[in-house]
Amino acid sequence: MAYILYDTLLHLSLIVLLPYFLVRAFSSGKYLSGIQERFGLIDVGKLEGLKGEKVAWFHAVSVGETKAVMPLLKLFRERHPTVKIVFSTVTPTGGRVARKEGVSLIDSLIYFPLDLSWVSRRVIRRISPGIFITVEKEFWPNFFRILRTNSVPSVVVNGTISERSFRRYRRYPRLFKDLFSALTFCARTEEDRERAIALGTPAKRCPAAGNLKFDMSPRSLDKEEMERLSSLMGIRPGERVLVAGSTHSGEERIFLDAFKKLKEEFRPLKLILAPRHPERTNEVETNVRASGLSYVKRSAGAKGISHDVVILDTLGELFLTYGISTVAFVGGTLVDSGGHNLLEPAFFGKPVLYGPYLKSYLYMAELLEKRGGGMRVKEDTLVGALRKLLSSPDLREKMGMNAKRAVEENRGATEKTVKVIEGLMGADF
Repeated sequence: MAYILYDTLLHLSLIVLLPYFLVRAFSSGKYLSGIQERFGLIDVGKLEGLKGEKVAWFHAVSVGETKAVMPLLKLFRERHPTVKIVFSTVTPTGGRVARKEGVSLIDSLIYFPLDLSWVSRRVIRRISPGIFITVEKEFWPNFFRILRTNSVPSVVVNGTISERSFRRYRRYPRLFKDLFSALTFCARTEEDRERAIALGTPAKRCPAAGNLKFDMSPRSLDKEEMERLSSLMGIRPGERVLVAGSTHSGEERIFLDAFKKLKEEFRPLKLILAPRHPERTNEVETNVRASGLSYVKRSAGAKGISHDVVILDTLGELFLTYGISTVAFVGGTLVDSGGHNLLEPAFFGKPVLYGPYLKSYLYMAELLEKRGGGMRVKEDTLVGALRKLLSSPDLREKMGMNAKRAVEENRGATEKTVKVIEGLMGADF
């Protein structure tokens, strides 16, 4: 009965919200991408190589989750080269990252279907997966019920459940207890594990496997590559560089104000702004122009151009760009947007700054702070923190090495998670 009510409300919501989505789709193109696939109409060419084959279906919501699962995907492919891998995302940017970073790993890349019963049933029937693996916090009642009906094991990797989500799931026990009782949940932390068990996942199928994001391995940058990347960004030898990555609306203005207060004191100093969503580039450009600072967009070619600010409006370059930073800031944390992966600058041994709005990234912040590699700031303390780090090379080096050490000490989740997946694959694989 609970599923019938849920499915009915989902269909009614779609009808009520359809005018809104149509307006947004044709004004911004946001919902047009992959709309057929979201309704289960997947091109035959994408699935023709799956017939009669063993299939593992991996799912990640967008960019962060897609990047986090790549080491797992790589290890899975190495161990099971004959298994076909279907990979689904929700956002166009997540799809682009999967296409780029999973080029030799993924056999079929699709958009995840809407959780309407008939849509989920159609897609699951066509793909016929032997196992389904989802990253972090994607729980769709209809989809998981149909997987269970078809005896397809479901695994959550890098699993996390926020306090807010936990309270919401507990309000609908008939729906979500049924869902969680059928899952294998590889929890990031003990707290996530306890919440999953409280929601219905059997303890024996709920290991604390750790965080896959600690196992991400960026390509190392030697001196020549750092010089090349710096040159492409228009950064000259000896210039100190602030990188504000994955920023959201409101954060660019805060960072531009801070940069203006510091640039005369620490000459030469450059700022790289990397908005989380490239479609916000025009908004960021307007903010930089209003600040009176000179700027250039990375896509327009920054090499050899004198400027104060680089707007990193390209996809897939931020991770390596942290490697040329003097001090790095991770956005989505000075405004209440949920935060992003605080570890990316730490991989390169850089001191990591972030704001107070951390949500599911709080444990990362606490780990970095415990090791002395991270610093939490507010809008009114940002300038002081940057000034302290820019004026002390020894402090920057110490914080950077501490941040890198925090990452190295917490690796290993990928190996643990693959073993859990393999334990569910059965003789068919």
